Amino acid sequence: MAHAGHMVTDMSPTMGDNSSMTMEMQMYFYFSTSMTLLFQSWDISTVQGLVGSIFAMLFLSIFYEGLKSFREYLMHVAVKSLGAPSNSCSDVKPTAGKLTWRAIFLGKSKLSLLIHVIQSILQVIQVGVAYLLMLAVMTFNGWIFLAI
Repeated sequence: MAHAGHMVTDMSPTMGDNSSMTMEMQMYFYFSTSMTLLFQSWDISTVQGLVGSIFAMLFLSIFYEGLKSFREYLMHVAVKSLGAPSNSCSDVKPTAGKLTWRAIFLGKSKLSLLIHVIQSILQVIQVGVAYLLMLAVMTFNGWIFLAI
């Protein structure tokens, strides 16, 4: 199935703006220095802009992986501080060798609530960063894809 004819060529705003925008969206990976990344104001038109954007995406990817590792570390610290065994629990089955959050929170209300709130906030941030990275890859720019 060929996707060569699938290009968006007219995206007219409907919110009272009478101007018309023309935008081409590639349906294959391309290597170009001219593109819009994530936001309309993030318009890349020079090599320096592309290099800066590549470093921004690289930083965002590293931040995502660091956040993921930090959440695992916090869970490990929570298990130790709450007195739960680090590799198993008698009343909750470990999932793939890891202790579940439910096992940590049983009977430890105040401290467990704080840990749960922190973990929830970090989860929201992690999902938001992952979503931005996914949208950046969906621009189909090869340089951005390689950076991520």
